[in-house]
Amino acid sequence: MDNGEPGFGRPSWMPPDDVLAAIVPIGQFLIRAERMIVALSHLSVYPNGCMLDVRGNARGPAVAFDVFERMVFEARFGAEITAVMDDEDPWRRRSRGEPALVLMQYGQEGNRGELSPGDRRVDSTLRLWLYPLPPPEPGTLSIVSPDLGSGPASCPLDGRAIVAASTQARPYWR
Repeated sequence: MDNGEPGFGRPSWMPPDDVLAAIVPIGQFLIRAERMIVALSHLSVYPNGCMLDVRGNARGPAVAFDVFERMVFEARFGAEITAVMDDEDPWRRRSRGEPALVLMQYGQEGNRGELSPGDRRVDSTLRLWLYPLPPPEPGTLSIVSPDLGSGPASCPLDGRAIVAASTQARPYWR
């Protein structure tokens, strides 16, 4: 598979598979409603980017089993640096030539079940990869689609803490 990089091996934009990530606890809700929560649990920070661990839980008779699969997230830092999960051209360049901030879904785990028509449950863990590291300034993670009603659908991200944690990630081998 052509990954746009010379030689073989893991592309530089992916999380390294031989590095112990530094953990940044977040513990913030994006949505906290009667029948649904979406929360950013923590970040696993690597030297080249960070994995956002998003937890979702929904319950009730009208819950669609794919509710979390349809969510689109946006990461924003400052006025100009934005990454949207379903961006048509995530590999564009910023004006100074460096890669634009990219946010992609990297994995999803979960359970769904229905004990009765009035008792549906969907539990999900989404892993979102943010590459490269954001600038060391305040940011937000937001849900931009689908529209889930009124109320805040975002939580703060601390670019300074993310960048600082990247120096604490440790390679497996010396």
